[in-house]
Formats: sequence, structure tokens, C-alpha cells
Amino acid sequence: MAPRFYLYVEHYYNFPSSGVAWSKKLQYMQVYKTWLQNNGIKFEEEVFGLAFKYQGANFIIANNGNDPLYFQMIMPGIYDVQPGEKVKVLEIANSLTREIKCLKVVIQDGGSVWLMTEMFIDSTPELDDFMERLFSILHGGRMKFYAKMQ
Repeated sequence: MAPRFYLYVEHYYNFPSSGVAWSKKLQYMQVYKTWLQNNGIKFEEEVFGLAFKYQGANFIIANNGNDPLYFQMIMPGIYDVQPGEKVKVLEIANSLTREIKCLKVVIQDGGSVWLMTEMFIDSTPELDDFMERLFSILHGGRMKFYAKMQ
């Protein structure tokens, strides 16, 4: 994973240094780590979350600080916007965000397109119930993005 992803995520998220919410979020991060390990997915622990590769793509399970019930999985850097493409990319991002359930397509400050899935989870998440579907949404979103850019 390229360093620019790390720099953006470290800048974007606000990480508390103490408190109950932080402690609880660390418990959730352990659930995510265990799921990744049980599914044979190697990951790196970063201040912003868990970074890993799956089916040829980079992913981040975000550490969302004060909101332990908010789950965000990110597919960073799927496309770098070239000069003169911004309007087309924004139209495609809007279209895909509208068409695909749970998918958010954004252009980050540096001009990189990221895909995200975001949802609220309960206090005892059963990751097997939704992880493969989230991966499918992100991979499918990337394929549709590329097709619309043609």
C-alpha cells in the first residue's frame, strides 16, 4: 500500500488517546483482527486501522475512534483523477453512490478515488454475516467505476 494512503488517513481521522470509547473500539478492532486471521488474510496494524490486501485490492478497516459501533471498510486509491476529468469522475461517483447499496465513492484531497462501505454494527457483530458482501460491493463498485470511465 502506498504511503500517500497512510498520510491521508492519519490526517483525516481523530484518534483519542484515552477513555472508555477508545478502550471499547480497541475491543472491536480485536474482533476485526481475529476475523482477518481466521480467514487467512494478513494485515498491518496502523494508527488509522487495519490495512490489508484481499483478492488483489488494498483495503482498510478504519479505526473510527469515538464511535465503536460505526464500521467502515475502505478500498483506497482505485483511480487517480487526471486534469480535465474531475467532472466526469464526480458524475460517476454520484451515480455509483446512488446505484449501489452501502457504497460511497469519493475523491480525496489529492485527487485519488476511494470506495467505502459504512454501516452501524451491534455490540456483538457477527462478521461472517456481512464481510463477503462488503468485499463484493467494493470489488463490484471498482469494476463499474472502471467500465463507466471507458
